[in-house]
Amino acid sequence: MGTERWSDVREVGFLRGMRLLFWVYRVGGYHAFRAVLQPVLLYYFFTHKLSRTASLDYLRRLRQYFGSDAMPPATWWTAYRHFNAFAGSTLDRLGAWSNSSILDRINFPERDLLLKQLDSGQGAVLLGAHLGNMEVLRGLSTRNRRLTLNILVHTRNADMFNRLLRDVVGERDVTLIEVTEMSPATAIRLKGCIDRGEFIAILADRVPVSSESRTRMIPFLGAPARFPDGPFILASLLKCPVYTLFSTRQGKGYDIRCQKLANSVKLPRRGREEAITAYMQRYVQELEINVQRAPLQWFNFYPFWDQK
Repeated sequence: MGTERWSDVREVGFLRGMRLLFWVYRVGGYHAFRAVLQPVLLYYFFTHKLSRTASLDYLRRLRQYFGSDAMPPATWWTAYRHFNAFAGSTLDRLGAWSNSSILDRINFPERDLLLKQLDSGQGAVLLGAHLGNMEVLRGLSTRNRRLTLNILVHTRNADMFNRLLRDVVGERDVTLIEVTEMSPATAIRLKGCIDRGEFIAILADRVPVSSESRTRMIPFLGAPARFPDGPFILASLLKCPVYTLFSTRQGKGYDIRCQKLANSVKLPRRGREEAITAYMQRYVQELEINVQRAPLQWFNFYPFWDQK
């Protein structure tokens, strides 16, 4: 298996396909969408060996870690289902942005955690992952005027999808902040967001585009994998509560799971490296719990465990 970085895996063809599929869904409805979806997915599945191989590797690790009885088999059919789940998630993202009825079918048992945080007047950092559909949270922010959400994105890889969102559903009052390079000005801006009681959402399961040196090897699904330490260093600078938050498709709706990771991330001079690693391990453990709940909804289609 190769060692290509996730930022080098282009999504042009797939996003073009999703643009077509969303148009078909809006014009022809669900059944027309399902009819067009399959050939698009089959084309992508058979022509993108890197993504297909990465999916099979992930599925094998799931079965080894959680047990073969609890996880789907690592077959081409299951890998295709994995791709199919990604396609469905992409459509749901657009639905969440366009305020569709999917936002009425959300199970959020820990909702009070975030409501209490809102009541405190202090913002917080929300650590998510490429698991399920974080755009559901973006959609919820349009329904709660008290919730102001700032999404940190690596726009080198996100520009295409952001452009698709603008073209299809128009602008939304949610701030996307590009963090390919974390400058002092960006850090000051984010601190202002926290002081105003706003939330900052970060997907913390991919290596930074600009610097692969700011990473650590953390055990994930039974083997060391490279995770970024930037989100945790940023959280320590912001001096605010940190939560894990994952949103996965369950039936016709979504489950949102939220846990407090820390009242604040504290990195003392002595033992700083060990402290960062401990916070990252707690995050990865929560990620594993939520991956187990929705094994076909973790969408990192590149050699995740083979990044040197």
